[in-house]
Amino acid sequence: MKSSLGLGKYRDLLFAILLFIVLDLGILFFNFFASLQLERDASRINTAGELRMLTQQITKSLLTLQVEKKGELPIQTSMAQLTQGTGAFVEGLAGLKNAMSRDAEFTIFGLNPDDLRDTLRKLEREWLPLKESIDPVIAAQDPTLEDTDIAATKAVARNIRLMALSDDLATGVEAAARTKTERMRQIQVAAIVLALINFVYIVFKFLRRLNASDRVADAARQETDDILKTVSEGLLLVRSDGSVGTQLSASVHKLFMREIRPGEDFRQLLRSVLTPERAEEAQSYLELLFDPKVKPALLTQLDPLKDVEVTAPGASGAVRFLTFQITQLREAGRIKELLVTVFDVTRKVQLERELAATQEAAKSDVEDLIRVLEQEPLLLQEFLLGARARLADLNQSMRTVGRRPEAYRALVDDAARLIHGIKGEGAALSLTAIARQCHEMENALAPLLKRRDLSGEDLIPIVFELSKVQDQAERLHRVFARIGQASPAVQQDEPRLLDAMVGNLRSLSERVALSLGKQVRLTAYVNETVLPAGVEQVLREALPQLVRNAVVHGIELPLERQKLSKPPVGELRLDIGRAEDGAIQVTLSDDGRGIMVPEVRQRVAQLRTDATQLTDSQVLGFIFDPHFSTASEVTEHAGRGVGLSLVKQIAEKAGAKLRVMTRPNVSTQFVLKFGVVS
Repeated sequence: MKSSLGLGKYRDLLFAILLFIVLDLGILFFNFFASLQLERDASRINTAGELRMLTQQITKSLLTLQVEKKGELPIQTSMAQLTQGTGAFVEGLAGLKNAMSRDAEFTIFGLNPDDLRDTLRKLEREWLPLKESIDPVIAAQDPTLEDTDIAATKAVARNIRLMALSDDLATGVEAAARTKTERMRQIQVAAIVLALINFVYIVFKFLRRLNASDRVADAARQETDDILKTVSEGLLLVRSDGSVGTQLSASVHKLFMREIRPGEDFRQLLRSVLTPERAEEAQSYLELLFDPKVKPALLTQLDPLKDVEVTAPGASGAVRFLTFQITQLREAGRIKELLVTVFDVTRKVQLERELAATQEAAKSDVEDLIRVLEQEPLLLQEFLLGARARLADLNQSMRTVGRRPEAYRALVDDAARLIHGIKGEGAALSLTAIARQCHEMENALAPLLKRRDLSGEDLIPIVFELSKVQDQAERLHRVFARIGQASPAVQQDEPRLLDAMVGNLRSLSERVALSLGKQVRLTAYVNETVLPAGVEQVLREALPQLVRNAVVHGIELPLERQKLSKPPVGELRLDIGRAEDGAIQVTLSDDGRGIMVPEVRQRVAQLRTDATQLTDSQVLGFIFDPHFSTASEVTEHAGRGVGLSLVKQIAEKAGAKLRVMTRPNVSTQFVLKFGVVS
């Protein structure tokens, strides 16, 4: 047990400390006892002095009462003073008698209380005859002159003696108190001297042992410092309160890209370099690591700190990848600290990502090849030719744009509509790679659409993203060319082209619905087997936007539809035919929630102060405005406010009329009516 406690070499030091504590406690308790003694002695001295004063008061009261009785004057004041003085004398005498009965208060200081008791007995013997004469006077409301004369005569006769005895008693009590005080002071000084001697011994022994321990600790510390300076991994300890320990390897500062100070909160350190989501996971993981009930094997499976991306604080924004290996340090079954080893795996992650990107590109090529084979060649060819031409025009516009904020703003708006259109057409043809790349470019354009003070430097990231979209389009074109379907002379039956376009729209609606947790069925009624080339081009560009809009904003979730007594599967209906005047008319309708005019008006109120004065038709017109959206967040399918604006632009360019009709919780219809064609 001694060796386990480690007390062998510190036994004498511990005994000295224990003795020092005992001496301190003894001095403390003795001071408390001394204060009580001083208080009692002061009370006795005061009481003895009061007895001397009371004898004079009693004598004076009796003489005054005698005169008042003889002169038949009021005696109330004299009687009150006599009664008060007599009672106080009796009470004081009894208190002193009781205080003198405790021998211990005197004998522990080497005093003999017999002299004081003898004086007290003499005082009592001298007082009792006088008290016997005073009692009849006090007992009667109107004492007789005879009783008063007897009491006054005795008081005068005994007053000098009573005063002398009271004075002797007070002097004796004061002398005893002085002796007590001197003895207590001597005891206190002796105890303090012993405590100081003991303290000096403790300090001497402690310093000797401390010097010896310091020499050993310095040698060990030097070895540890040498290791921490040379090791390439980051090593640090994390205490149970989350703070970083005092021992850090030099690599820690380099890995975290800033100075790390001992005592810093490790959880805050992780928050400063990790994403908020990953930082929350890391904090939960650290809490589990300090829980002794959780099995280490389970913790290994839950580790969220492997190959994590960290960002340097500040404007530099340097990025690297780290892996944190955390080991529990236990003591007596309790997890005392965590040993954190940090590895820089940036190069490893980069190589893995490059390999994954290469594999993904190869896989994407195969998938695109399969999709190219599945699509109608003419539809795919027209999309690729049109997309490449529009992207080339956009690239040229960026090269020649005027150096004015208005020109930059107009170019950004045009780019957003163009890319959104290509994204919709690509999604309708199941070309996910180009649709995904267009979405990335939309993300880059989004912050610029909210600004008015644009400059040429703001377009640099857009040019970079545009080149990626062009690369995707060129890659698809090369795949298409390899299988011999890139010839402009390709011809297909018009009905088959329409069927292929409808099939693509149906596939698009199902993919969008699946990503949103919805169910949808698109039914098409095509009464025109041959459409003019211009009309077909408009439908190919506009219908994907309308279908996507209907699924995202119109069709409800299955549970919501059931509450509205609707079937869980939402219905989309596409009608292509001729109106009564012979014009080609295309209608896309859904049986969803409709367009809620109050919600649209509320969003309009954020842009205009006169929103409450607008008619419902005027409010509905805002859904075609650029960058206006009722979506609460931006997703791959909605939230940018570009889709319907693009449809409106396409319709106006083709000379078609665009109308919208809606009934809340019933349906929404978008109607495209083209000019009369013979």
